[in-house]
Amino acid sequence: MKHETPDAAYPALTDAMIISLIDLLGRDSFAPDLAATLEAQFGYSHFHIFLYSEKLAPAALASCPDPTTYERGLQNYINYTYVINPAYRAYRMGKRAGVYMISDFIQNDSQTFIDTHDVEVHIDDSEPIGYRTPGWPKNMAEVIILINLPNKTTLDFSFLTPLGSQQTGECKVSLERLFPFLNSVLLRQFAINPGSLDAEHSVVGQEDRFHDFGGDVLTIREREIVQLILVGHSSNSISLNLGISMPTVKTHRRNIYSKLQISSQAELFSLFLLHLK
Repeated sequence: MKHETPDAAYPALTDAMIISLIDLLGRDSFAPDLAATLEAQFGYSHFHIFLYSEKLAPAALASCPDPTTYERGLQNYINYTYVINPAYRAYRMGKRAGVYMISDFIQNDSQTFIDTHDVEVHIDDSEPIGYRTPGWPKNMAEVIILINLPNKTTLDFSFLTPLGSQQTGECKVSLERLFPFLNSVLLRQFAINPGSLDAEHSVVGQEDRFHDFGGDVLTIREREIVQLILVGHSSNSISLNLGISMPTVKTHRRNIYSKLQISSQAELFSLFLLHLK
């Protein structure tokens, strides 16, 4: 995005943009054409359109640029790390359609645990969700549009901008302007040509693997806490979500680490990814 002013970088929804979107209706190549239209109209340089389905792993319907410069991270996300992604978890919880920052999907605070072990999952409080999964770009904010389709699938438009940059706020404002019309266009496209918003090749999802992690040694409450840790919640956030005291959370964490024979949050992430693989 190489624009000089906020208004130039993220203009209001214009007649030309409306015409461009309407012109896409009915096409078999709707998703990649939509990505190209968004890139041409707004200058978005890094974004993805993901399809979330109940029984299947996510599918990338379109990416910009294609291929991406972080193909490994994208493939890791599609194949297994999606199960701990806050946006995907929001979909699983039935989040309404709208425009969000990825940080909106979790309750975190300055007490996020930091660990410096050199593992594939990087625990890092500079990241919006407290960690970064293998191969994903470092220090990127994500502005997300969720659009719910009638067949219980959801489209996730994820736009990546440099963390803390002016672009992030501008992008969110722009997408909030775009959302009502884009939502209507997507619903109309689904009515006309539902196959254009489906994936030809999707693998079976790993949702069961998320829920059964540690099931052979951990209690139900301990597994609940592990799941919250894995999607980016701090100890304080876990306390608030589960209505238990901080000392109780810390005791549960010590017991979890002991039972899993690990000593850090970074090792917990690594063990979980091995469980998925």
